[in-house]
Formats: sequence, structure tokens, C-alpha cells
Amino acid sequence: MVPPGSRQALSSGPDNPTTGFGENILGEVAEGNRVRLPDLATIFQRRAQRLQALAPGHELEGFLRLIAALVAAQHEALAGLPPGSLPGPAEIAKAKLVKRAPLDPLTWPRDDSWRVALSRILEKLDDSVLPEPARQARLALGRASPQDLEALADRFLGGDIAAGEAARTVFVAAALQVAWTRMAALLDKEDFGASEAEGGECPACGSPPVSGLISPGGTKFGHRHLHCSLCATSWRYVRVRCVHCGSTDKISFRNLAGTAYVRAECCEVCHGYSKVFYIEAVRVLEPFADDLASLGLDVLVGEEGFSRVSNPFVLGVMEPADG
Repeated sequence: MVPPGSRQALSSGPDNPTTGFGENILGEVAEGNRVRLPDLATIFQRRAQRLQALAPGHELEGFLRLIAALVAAQHEALAGLPPGSLPGPAEIAKAKLVKRAPLDPLTWPRDDSWRVALSRILEKLDDSVLPEPARQARLALGRASPQDLEALADRFLGGDIAAGEAARTVFVAAALQVAWTRMAALLDKEDFGASEAEGGECPACGSPPVSGLISPGGTKFGHRHLHCSLCATSWRYVRVRCVHCGSTDKISFRNLAGTAYVRAECCEVCHGYSKVFYIEAVRVLEPFADDLASLGLDVLVGEEGFSRVSNPFVLGVMEPADG
């Protein structure tokens, strides 16, 4: 639950038009890399640093510091992780043929390296930063059998998590992120098709985006890259187009008063929405971290009837305890 102080009125006046910045450029392809694979040396480190920078004085300071510690543990868990399996040329070619992401977790069999990452994350986290539910979840995961852990991972990846599993699932999600980010980083850009992404799913693993970044360049209005919630891959996606249903009709924008650097792109067709951050307004941004720091916007847009796939680390935070 986001604290009452975040519940500001949505702003949609002349300075914050609901139709966005007039970015009606469908069909124009912005310059820049179509797919950007994650940098293992910096991805989690930069995310942890951004969370720490956002935390002081924030209404969710304790939560942001907790996630910063978790992300720092993810960075440490990467070092010396056992080699994971990757799809070979034949499997890549087949995925291209059927227009499926090569690392789709529903079709690509994961190896046990993610459980090694989970063990390291649980080991490296300091109990002092964990609230009691997180401590109990950590203990429960330490006692869980490999079969139970795999079942929990299956439920997370399939979007079937019960409220009572939320705390444990956050740690599982963190470990799966480590495993999938490393696999994505080892792919080659030639493993993807040459066309602009038509859907809002990650071209590397098929997962939904956590948010999008608008950066200068390409066209008069810049270009948008969506950022994967699982493997940290980013990919170019047409501006002012719903990431859920692909509609370009009845797209509107919302933002909290005084926060023009982040907006919710809302689709009146499917009632989905996505977060959009503007680099020109802030310069220093990290899609995953800044998404967590702007949960007030999610609450207010949700009250208007729009929805999206939540950030994996918000499990059990945005939903009521009874599910």
C-alpha cells in the first residue's frame, strides 16, 4: 500500500496533455539499437545504486533500501555462477521460425543455476534490513526442497502466485532474474529477427516490460525502449502504442502533479497501461528502480480502472494481504 502522501491528484492540464507530447509518429523508425542486451558487470550494481539514491526522504524509504540490498545481493550472486544452458543454433532458428523468444521461460527448460543464485542471495542478505515477514520467508526457502523451489518458480513465471507465497516469491523472482539476465547477456543480436518489435513482450525471453524509457534521438520526439522485467533486455518499441494490445487508438497519458518525468500511457481499448520515463527530464534513470519509486502513480491509475503486470518486487505490497 502506498502511503497517503503519494495520493496526489493526477495532472492533465495544458502542461501535461493527456495525449502525450504529440508523439504521433507511428511508422517512423527511430535510430539506435533495436535490441540492447544487459551488461552483467553493471546491470544490478547500477540498479542498487539508483535505489539507494532514491531512498532518502522517500515515503517508501525502507522498502527502497530493502530492495537495494536485495539487488546488491543479486550482483554478488552473479560471480562464479555455474555455467547455465543456452539454446543452440538449431533452437534459435526454430524460435525465430515460430516467432517465439529464444529464452521464453515457458518453453526453454531452466537449469539449476537459478537455485544456486537463490542460495547465494539468501546467504548474502543481512537480516537487519529484512522485516519479519521477509525473515520468515528466507528461513522457509532455506528449508525448502528443490522440488518445492521449482514449483514456486513455475508459479511465479506462470503468474499464479497466492498472497501467502508473495514474500517467498520475491526472493525467487530475484534469483530467476539473475539466471535469465546472464543468459540474455550471452545471446547474440543476430539471434533476433530484423524487424521492429510488434508486441510488447521481450524479444529475448517473452516477459512483459517493467517500464519504458524515452531518450533523445532518432526522430524529433526521441525513441522508446521497453525494459524487460525478467532478463533486463531492452528493445525499441513504437511511441504511443499500447504495449498490451498494440492499439494506437484512444491512448492517453496520466502523471502525478509535479512529476513530468514519468507518465502512465493508458489504453482505453484494453484498459492496460505502462510506465514511461523521460530521460531529458531527469537524465539519471534506471527503469526497474524508478518504477518502484513511482508506485503512487500505479495506485492512482489503478483507481481509474487501468492495470498492468506488476514489478516482480511489488508482490505482496500493492495487493491486500488476503489476496
